Amino acid sequence: MKEKEKKEIFDVTIIGGGTTGLFAAFYCGMRGLTTKVLEGSSFLGGKVAQFYPEKNIYDVGGLPVVSGTDLVEQMKKQAVLHDPEILLNQYVEAIQQVEGKGFEITTQQGDAHYSKTILLTTGFGTYNPVPLEHKDAKEFEETSIHYMMGDLRRFKDKHVAIYSNQRAGVDWALSLGEVAKHVYLFCTEEQFQHVVEADLEKVQQSKNIDLVYDATIGELQGERGSLNGITIISKGASSSYSVDDMLVYQGVKMIPAPFSDWQLEAEKGRLIVDQGMATSVPGIFAAGDGVQYDKKSMLIATGYSEVITALNSLAKYIDPKAPAQVYSTVEYRYKK
Repeated sequence: MKEKEKKEIFDVTIIGGGTTGLFAAFYCGMRGLTTKVLEGSSFLGGKVAQFYPEKNIYDVGGLPVVSGTDLVEQMKKQAVLHDPEILLNQYVEAIQQVEGKGFEITTQQGDAHYSKTILLTTGFGTYNPVPLEHKDAKEFEETSIHYMMGDLRRFKDKHVAIYSNQRAGVDWALSLGEVAKHVYLFCTEEQFQHVVEADLEKVQQSKNIDLVYDATIGELQGERGSLNGITIISKGASSSYSVDDMLVYQGVKMIPAPFSDWQLEAEKGRLIVDQGMATSVPGIFAAGDGVQYDKKSMLIATGYSEVITALNSLAKYIDPKAPAQVYSTVEYRYKK
């Protein structure tokens, strides 16, 4: 990022690029606010993109059914309608109030961002997948070894290995069985953890999925970062498989959002807000899973509603003469 861009003071900086943060980026445009989004990971879409890409979602208004992947893709398109600045790999470490500039936001990379206000859509924090412990894993992690399934279509007509002992591995196998040429599901133990028995039966009955228990990776074969084979040791026997990609799920490690470091009042790891979604620090607002109040519903749609309330409050905080809200059918226009 150029130095000039770092020093620009935005009306609002959204910290967190999940579904709530993406909708916030769009709604900021409706309110005419200059907007920056800082996402700590290398992808947008948050928990939906990371944990539910293949799952169907039924409780988003206007969409009778939508997969997690397709919902995130639609939200990305909506988010960029007003050209917000969106930055990935910008994990926020510090927030400080600066006279005349509102807030200085410092990321792990040492970058400084300035904003009149902040909207926190961090959820509970960042989820980092447990990496594969194998001497050759890093050689293939940028190309052929994946810790998120993402868009199923990228595995179309491929031979895919899944290495996991958890329910996610079974879910991935069932989804990939519909698009991949063949799926090898390697369970790292003698049974899966927290698996739905009916799903396991579907795996066992599928002609497109091979299931191996008590599996340990012997060798990873390939060249120039592209995986083409894997050796699996199971019950003392070694077998080789031709694969194009491998998905690994061995759990995740959560790094909680550092609310206390940011001098924000929280309870049990979730932010306390008022009816306008304002936090305990003037100028900082919040929405999404990281917010708690009585009788809250933990749904994607709840985050959208909270964003509207938060940004309408935020707009009035910046300019007390600003309208309390805007109506898309009357006042709002955008370039198609």
